Amino acid sequence: MHINSLDPQAIQQLDNLIAKCDFLQLRTSNDVYPQAPGSGLPLICVETPLCSAVISLQGAHLLEYKTTEGDPLLWVSPNCDFSPGAALRGGVPLCLPWFGVNREDPNKPKHGFARNNFWQLADARMLADGSVELEFLFVSEGHLLFAYDFSAELRMTLGQSAKLELTINNTDDEDFDCSWAMHNYYPVHQLAEVRVEGLGGRTYKDNLEGYAEKLQAGDVRFQEPVDRVFPGIDNSLKIIGSPSIAITQHNCPSVITWNPGDEAAANIADIGAGQEQFYICVERGAVLDEQWHLPAGSSKSAWMEFKQV
Repeated sequence: MHINSLDPQAIQQLDNLIAKCDFLQLRTSNDVYPQAPGSGLPLICVETPLCSAVISLQGAHLLEYKTTEGDPLLWVSPNCDFSPGAALRGGVPLCLPWFGVNREDPNKPKHGFARNNFWQLADARMLADGSVELEFLFVSEGHLLFAYDFSAELRMTLGQSAKLELTINNTDDEDFDCSWAMHNYYPVHQLAEVRVEGLGGRTYKDNLEGYAEKLQAGDVRFQEPVDRVFPGIDNSLKIIGSPSIAITQHNCPSVITWNPGDEAAANIADIGAGQEQFYICVERGAVLDEQWHLPAGSSKSAWMEFKQV
């Protein structure tokens, strides 16, 4: 289960929370995803009268979420590698403390290192409306890939919707810049027919053409490879498909839409040929020129929420 990757205090905290919360269960990826590759990771399973969810302690990574009467609202690749340190393909990876290729050193791993490390489940509770609130904590001190000390808190509220609130705390004595994204993989029934409302008429940077600036004509569709970064988007979005999903946010100025297309997907080991037909990524965060500047000792927060409509 590789729970030994957590420190003894975190293990004791986890044991105590699971003992007091009858809606939580500790399982392994080998049990939940028996056909998936990888040596195995510890997972937290949530089951309440309102919803069910699966979360990896590595990355505080929400893998599955659905309401009791609803459809699954996240996609996990059947080729997802559940090995310690491997980035998990699907669900909601948290890209932090940078998004995409590191702008100062392209040799550093894409999307930072928070998603590849274990987070601590610091608290869990059931709220008055039947929703579950989980709080995860990640502390980075003296990391070889990022010179500044920081901590991150991720609060998940899971009920009739899934809400993820991220807080980044600069615990260093120097200012730093960071970028981040909640990299949601949403399931689709027919890729050629799905579309994203709320981005028509907005400019975007096309990562398939060196971040060339373009204008989005109408809704975003995925009939060809798509990798677009939309800056300055403060409105809500809606995925029109099966299922249809509404996405709201606060303090997440950037939107990223992505699907690699058939040729690229076939060459990505943890996606695989044909799997691009079953998901789209609609991400919210603060990336590129919208990265956050955090003065020493300061904090900043944002949230993103999604639900079936």
